Amino acid sequence: MTLYELTAQYEEFARLAAEEELPPEVIADTFESLDGEIEEKADNIACIIKELEAQADAIEVQENVLNARKLSKRGNAKRLKELLSSQMQRLDKKKIETDRNVISFRKSTALVIEDEEAFKAMHADLCEREVKVKIPRKAITELINSGAEVSGAMLETRQNISIK
Repeated sequence: MTLYELTAQYEEFARLAAEEELPPEVIADTFESLDGEIEEKADNIACIIKELEAQADAIEVQENVLNARKLSKRGNAKRLKELLSSQMQRLDKKKIETDRNVISFRKSTALVIEDEEAFKAMHADLCEREVKVKIPRKAITELINSGAEVSGAMLETRQNISIK
C-alpha cells in the first residue's frame, strides 16, 4: 500500500471513529497499526530521499572532477598545438598530410594593442563603454583595414595551426 493510500485510510478511519461508537481498544489498535505502516513508509521514503541527495552530491563531485580534467586536457592540447606549430615553422613545413590528419597553417590577422590603458586614454571615442572599458577589436581592425592609422594599434599576420 502506498503512503497516499495509507494516509487516506487513516483519515477515513479517523472520520469513522468520530461518527460511530467504536470500542476504545479497537480505535487504539487500528491507529497504532496504521501509524506503524505510515512510519515505515515515511522511513523508506526518507531513505530514498537521502540516497537521491547523496547521488546528486556524488554527481556534482564527479562533475567538478570532470571539469578539472577537461581544463587539463584543453591545456595539454594547446601546449601540444603550440609545440607542433613552432617546430613546423622552424622547419619551414607549411603542410603535413597523413592518412589520419592534415596539418597546415591558415593566415589570420589579430589586433595587437601595445598598451591597453594608454590606448583607452588616447582613443576613448573608439572604445566601447561598459562597466569596464573595452577595446572594440573588430571595429579597430576594420578601421585599419580601410586605411586609417590608429596610433598604438597595428595588425599582425599570424600562423594558426589547423588540424582536420
